[in-house]
Amino acid sequence: MLFKTTRTGLAALAAGCLFTCATGLAADPEPAQPYAVATSDRPRIGLVLAGGGAKGGAHVGVLKVLEEMRVPIDCIAGTSMGALVGAGYASGIPANALQEFLVEIDWKSVVGGLGQRDLQPIEQKRAGVTYSNNFELGLKDKRVVVPGGIVNTSGIEDLLRTYVARARMQSSFDRLPIPFRAVATDMITGEMVVLDKGDLATAMRASMAIPGAFAPVVTDEYILADGGMVRNIPVDVARELCADVVIVVNLVEPSAQREKLQSATQLLSRSTDVMLQANETLQLRTLTERDVRIDVAMGDIGTADFERVPDTIPLGEAATRAAADRLARLAVPEPEYLAWRQKVTASQVIEARLADVRYEGLERVNPAYLEQQAQVRPGDTVDTAEISAEAQRMSALQEFESVEYRLVGDPAHPTLVWLPKEKQVGPDYLKFDLGMYASEGGDIAFALYAKHHRAWLNTLGAEWRNEVQLGSENLLATSLYQPLDASHRFFVEPRLMWSRNWEYVFLDGERLARYRLSDFGGSLDTGINLNNRSQLRVGYLYTRRDVDVNTGSPLMPEGERDDAGLSASFTFDSRDTPFNATRGGAAALEYFRSDDSLGADSDWERIELGLGLALPVRNDVIWMTLAGGSNLDSDLPADRTFRIGGPGSFPGFELGELRSDEYWTASGSYLWKIKDILSIRGQALYAGLRLQAGQTYERLDQIDEDTMYGGSVYVTGRTMVGPLTVGVGATSTDSYSVWLAIGRPIGHGTILERGIFR
Repeated sequence: MLFKTTRTGLAALAAGCLFTCATGLAADPEPAQPYAVATSDRPRIGLVLAGGGAKGGAHVGVLKVLEEMRVPIDCIAGTSMGALVGAGYASGIPANALQEFLVEIDWKSVVGGLGQRDLQPIEQKRAGVTYSNNFELGLKDKRVVVPGGIVNTSGIEDLLRTYVARARMQSSFDRLPIPFRAVATDMITGEMVVLDKGDLATAMRASMAIPGAFAPVVTDEYILADGGMVRNIPVDVARELCADVVIVVNLVEPSAQREKLQSATQLLSRSTDVMLQANETLQLRTLTERDVRIDVAMGDIGTADFERVPDTIPLGEAATRAAADRLARLAVPEPEYLAWRQKVTASQVIEARLADVRYEGLERVNPAYLEQQAQVRPGDTVDTAEISAEAQRMSALQEFESVEYRLVGDPAHPTLVWLPKEKQVGPDYLKFDLGMYASEGGDIAFALYAKHHRAWLNTLGAEWRNEVQLGSENLLATSLYQPLDASHRFFVEPRLMWSRNWEYVFLDGERLARYRLSDFGGSLDTGINLNNRSQLRVGYLYTRRDVDVNTGSPLMPEGERDDAGLSASFTFDSRDTPFNATRGGAAALEYFRSDDSLGADSDWERIELGLGLALPVRNDVIWMTLAGGSNLDSDLPADRTFRIGGPGSFPGFELGELRSDEYWTASGSYLWKIKDILSIRGQALYAGLRLQAGQTYERLDQIDEDTMYGGSVYVTGRTMVGPLTVGVGATSTDSYSVWLAIGRPIGHGTILERGIFR
């Protein structure tokens, strides 16, 4: 990408610019007015669109009225939100289509990355299913590397590529239907950078890269971030590009209120606004009598009020109509305007077939892996929408910071060149997590968790994984995930582990004993990734278990025992997030047969199945779960019986309160959304009601219950630290439980407790 730079005399430190666009419906436009018409011998008109986050939806309203008035635009310069709207219009997208596009965007998926999870390979989902947060550090050159932004930008980049898919065929922004410039800030020098060539989607992304929120766009020359810091209203850029006359859209906020400038946070936010206004004022002072300034009064709509974007579009329309007298002289006769409109919106469909597909710039990731995953191949008709979808699938692999592409060579038989940018924080990655569970009945559990993994140890994509957990549950584990083919369809995974956990044994709701269970062993699995939603594994598992009563009466046999035999598992996962899912399903089947011919001290087998489904109902969610386990007529060791009880399996009981050889449980939950915590990230608070039924068989305490019924009420949500749930449950057996759970699951209970739907 090539850029042209200019130095600004103002060193702005922050910007209240674009976060992104948002959703909503605008009011129907007012009837067209009989505006005066200018002669065809007209000046060149430049449109200047300011940054402003959610407020920038007003730009669409401005464009709608300019189209009604028959005011042609000869060039556009925009910053942040202005760059996003301006690039779309410069690409030939009419105002009504821009509005429709903004309305249909699901920004929780785009910015929060919720929609991308379904595209991830199943092994990535399975390996990360117990992470309660998305924060990841890197190890590079023996130092810890922090990501450049707290928001994953891959969804935004996919959106931008789709948004201007056809226009991305042009390498020069001068060759767009309307010449265009985007403004960014070079974080090295503090200079303004005017983006005039290269990839249009990347230029838009650079212009809106809010420091700290979005990672900057890094090139050989620059580290590019939000252009609002140096030129939120780029009047001079439009004049240099083409403009004899400029139309400036200024997004006006009311003056700050004294009572809202009390706290440090409020003052810091206001200081950003003041600095932003300073660079805007310098540009607005350059306007002449020939220019038209459209001041859009935004009222109390702020830069992050994305749910109010529908309200901004009518504000832009009203402000533009208020300036009709000054705009009238820029209008042209209808035949001339229609001719201009036709030229701008002419089809850019390319009738061509791909001669080749190449991958460039890769150091760790094997191009053969991407070739095997690809659905766009040589010989395919050039389809920009499908190419953009391919970029989205590539981004979902979690290997890259960004995915760009070019079409080069013969226009009739171009070569698709992929330019994925590998993560700069790798190849070693660190994740940290915590889990806490407490109940009114006395359960208190806490664990800290850390994981290291190193990706792409070899050309087939081997991954070394190491886990440490300390607290109520202790774990040390290491494994090597080795794909056997370039497509990562087949794999093997050897694993070594040591764990030590504390478990209680109950009788009639009373704790009679606490046991320490220590395990040391390993496994060797082989399997097949059926698709990005399902995986099948089989293998050999060996564990030496030491059972030792710590306090209380010995109710289970003590001592060491070797368990060894064949294991099998099936995993299905289409959830938008592993915890508090709002859509999608999950299934897990686990089977193990301990066999003395394979090194075990005794023969036994067990099987467990868990199913979960999340269905969105407007803003609310329905959860349904079903789980069960059986000993398959074998004699399970007492410490290997199923542990039922807890928020996931049966909320009226304590964690693992019921021990049995067989069980089943089913539940249905309705979750009402109470409040968005950070809606753009999909973080929200819900109130839930759960109804449950279940039964246990061959209990450790020799009590066989009839079908039990129960229910619970709770408050749950996704937060920055992970899932959080507070609830109370009761059962038909007169048991009840009050609990608090934070972060990753605690307790080796049923398959539900381990994280299918909790």
